[in-house]
Amino acid sequence: MNTPLEHPTGDTREFELLHVTLQAEGHDDLVVALPTSDESEASPQPAPFSLREGAEIRITLVFRVGRAVERLKFVDERKRQGAVVGKTEVMLGSFRPGGPYELVLPLERLPIGHLARDTYEVTGTFVDADDNVLGYETHRFEITKD
Repeated sequence: MNTPLEHPTGDTREFELLHVTLQAEGHDDLVVALPTSDESEASPQPAPFSLREGAEIRITLVFRVGRAVERLKFVDERKRQGAVVGKTEVMLGSFRPGGPYELVLPLERLPIGHLARDTYEVTGTFVDADDNVLGYETHRFEITKD
């Protein structure tokens, strides 16, 4: 029998995102601030991470699941000035209840050039085989020349 994750607060969850880290050359690991259950959506967003154009970045995800999850995927959608400029889907796999599970996403290179230098809003969504959204994270980064 699958049971949701039990928390000391009495909260139960089928999916819990524990940690998101951006790893970029020339930087210490950049930890994404995850919202807590008592934060409102009106909370101010943290300042964007500054990343050099053309830098190679990698995202590490750490999560737990409270029930078996089949064909979990991570959908990364990036917006610049409110318009969607990129969307990628990474198949993460199927998971038994428990964890924490730590997954490192494929390496990617940031765009280069004057038009790429801007602030990007990123929403990473975890979706199961039935297209149920299990969790998400948001962060911002800025591509700079130096």
